[in-house]
Amino acid sequence: MRTPALFDTIFPLSGTTKKILTHLALALAAFICAGLFILMVLDVVVMPRLLRTGSAITAPDMLGMPIEDVQLTIKKLGLRLESDSSAYDSRYPVNTVSFQYPYPGSKIKIGRSVRVRVSLGSRPVEMPGVVGRSQRDAELTIKRYGLAIARIEWVHSNEYVRGMIARQHPAQGSEIPMDAKVVLYVSDGLPETNAVMPRLIELGLSAAMDTLRAYNFNTNNVRIQKEEAPHLLPETIIDQHPDPGAATNSNVEITLIVSDIK
Repeated sequence: MRTPALFDTIFPLSGTTKKILTHLALALAAFICAGLFILMVLDVVVMPRLLRTGSAITAPDMLGMPIEDVQLTIKKLGLRLESDSSAYDSRYPVNTVSFQYPYPGSKIKIGRSVRVRVSLGSRPVEMPGVVGRSQRDAELTIKRYGLAIARIEWVHSNEYVRGMIARQHPAQGSEIPMDAKVVLYVSDGLPETNAVMPRLIELGLSAAMDTLRAYNFNTNNVRIQKEEAPHLLPETIIDQHPDPGAATNSNVEITLIVSDIK
């Protein structure tokens, strides 16, 4: 015969009550285990992050940096990036940072946001028209618009006298940045086309030069290239540039391909 337990003797319980107490004990044990797990997570994960968020670092100088590089820098430092806006700024190239807050060198806590503004480059201006003006007037006009002249080239022109602007780049009315370079083409007073190139092919070199002189071409601008052609007499014109019949200028550079026997 089984001897009753002391607890059952002092506190007699029914079978149903025992089951309820057993479930409560198991629930209490599970609650304690869950609490211990939460404390461990707080100690290992949450608290270190809170402590790190509270520490401060020096804000880097990102002015002038491409926005792609800024994104990498911000991520490495444990900060967050906020793009404030985009604006024209001639001091910084397109797609680089032109403003940041907090300012470079100031203290910022890890995890905080850094606000930046991205440059759109120089504000575009409308290119003025200077064709038909004197070179001096054109240069003053371009300077007044805050633009710079990259170079000046002299060209032939059928329309404009010497010293007048015959062409320009960029074209009048073009939307260009303030740092765009302007090219002016100044007329040298000579017409673009004042002669027609005669046919020189199959002539001897001497006869070809005489023909060019007869047509008032500048033979000092003739360039000779030799090409092996054993079936032709030496110094026979095989090809020419400009082509026969082309409208050209008497000061144009002429290339003559002549036969050579090796």
